[in-house]
Amino acid sequence: MQQENLAFIEKENLNILISNLLQSYEIIAPVKKEDIHVFDRIENFKDIDLNFVNTTFPPKKYFLPHKEKIFEYSDKKVKISHYNENKKRIIFGIRPCDVHSLLHYDKIFLDDEFPDIYYWEKRKNTLIFALNCSDSGENCFCTSFGTNKLSEGNFDLLFSEVSQGYVVEIGSDKGKEIIKKFKTLFLSTNGKENEIKEVECKRILKEEDIKKLEKSFHSEVWKKYAEKCLSCCSCTITCPNCTCFGFRDIINLDLKSGKRIREWQSCQLKIFTKVAGEYVFRSERYKRLRHRIYHQLHYFKKRFNEYLCVGCGRCIDNCPTKIDMIEIIKEL
Repeated sequence: MQQENLAFIEKENLNILISNLLQSYEIIAPVKKEDIHVFDRIENFKDIDLNFVNTTFPPKKYFLPHKEKIFEYSDKKVKISHYNENKKRIIFGIRPCDVHSLLHYDKIFLDDEFPDIYYWEKRKNTLIFALNCSDSGENCFCTSFGTNKLSEGNFDLLFSEVSQGYVVEIGSDKGKEIIKKFKTLFLSTNGKENEIKEVECKRILKEEDIKKLEKSFHSEVWKKYAEKCLSCCSCTITCPNCTCFGFRDIINLDLKSGKRIREWQSCQLKIFTKVAGEYVFRSERYKRLRHRIYHQLHYFKKRFNEYLCVGCGRCIDNCPTKIDMIEIIKEL
């Protein structure tokens, strides 16, 4: 971290900063609902709860909504849906692993030849205020992929908790503008960056073990673990990287108007690979389980030279039968 890109903000001043930003931005941050933490729109600073390791659900729905109207038509006229250009947002408290997931989204949805305008309109209007971890969860393994760290340009501001406040790293020109605008709230770090805790994950996934996937496609291990799978989709719903979706056309009773929506789908459902003639490519559960892990650790890597999985551990945490990707890889 370069000293000129660092600042310090006291905890009470963070309250003032967020309160001021709420006048110009919609702010989405971690809030506690019953016994879990989720990202939600806040009305004031008191709504935020930073006493968490990671949220149960990632903030992906704010970039790829569960259901999204693509267009509607009536009397042979088509109206394309657009995100409100004037709606400026801040995602505050997002962990580095989830920021890396957004960087993966950029690779998928912002292809040079076919960029996804619905994703881009939301992405370009959102500032990323990331929050470094102070501790790791029981099933976190982000250090295996280096997704516990962020590089300049991949975030706007990065907050790291230290005594009495937060060290703030500036990662973009937009982040620098925020610091400049509210400069009375920020102080010199005075060496507080040395207090930033280096988090170690309790679990590790070694690259030499992942490479065994190349020769393990027909292993009986997949069938063994698939016996526990309920195809409930908890793994893909809570995964920050799963981006699969489908389209559905809804036709009104007049047969002259309607709309097309995009909605989440999951490779863990039998219907996901259903084609004409009622044929299903991955009808067996073990094939669907295998496909998810191959996509996270093999297929994406072959295309983009990095793993899709960011090691957040949500798929393990939220699986009702505790299917563990790390255990599977190690057993292979």
